[in-house]
Amino acid sequence: GVLHLLEHEEEYVFTLPSAYARSILTIPWVELGGKVNINCARTGYSATVTFHTKPFYGGKVHRVTAEVKHNPTNTIVCKAQGEWNGTLEFTYSNGDTKVIDTTKLPVIRKKIRPIANQGPLESR
Repeated sequence: GVLHLLEHEEEYVFTLPSAYARSILTIPWVELGGKVNINCARTGYSATVTFHTKPFYGGKVHRVTAEVKHNPTNTIVCKAQGEWNGTLEFTYSNGDTKVIDTTKLPVIRKKIRPIANQGPLESR
């Protein structure tokens, strides 16, 4: 995928995780798994996000780890770990940490163009 941040004149190219159907004989649910790569050529930053699948016995669901890297200097500027739909802890290269509880973030509606202004391959 490609994400354009027009206000910053940045373009992010990214891959997507795999989706796995679990418990199809009981109460089905979908789990994300695998690595996602995100790159911005303009800023020189990239990120690798790993969606960890739940082990067969024990373990947690929705776990994620990530690293943000400044490619020109080959420096890791931030690491993250936690649950993508829960609490995430960010650790920065200067030693600072930040915790975000995604369940407490405000819901922001998507901004989309009217259907009449969308291209033939776009969808709501």
